[in-house]
Amino acid sequence: MATTAGVIVVLSCRGNIIYDRHWLATYFVIWYGVPYMTYDIFAMYLSHYYRYHVKGHEDYKQHSLRTVNSFVRREFLLVLHHIALLTILLPITLVWSGRDAGALR
Repeated sequence: MATTAGVIVVLSCRGNIIYDRHWLATYFVIWYGVPYMTYDIFAMYLSHYYRYHVKGHEDYKQHSLRTVNSFVRREFLLVLHHIALLTILLPITLVWSGRDAGALR
């Protein structure tokens, strides 16, 4: 889906591909990127939780802050990657794409 959207955007750009804008790029970030990153963090947590729940670990009989904390500690870089995308890179993409092309040159 990302590749198809990227090809459509690239082929639609008439001038400088860095500074041109396309509505699909904005909507892709908002309607696909944000929900996917949010879902992926949740799915990774559930995978982590049930992996230890099935093994019979005492702390994993029910969801708790302890299980969330354990997940964040064990998968720190993946969680950081997803949170950075959601809070820093996706908003930058939206702000950048909304600017006047002449102001960025």
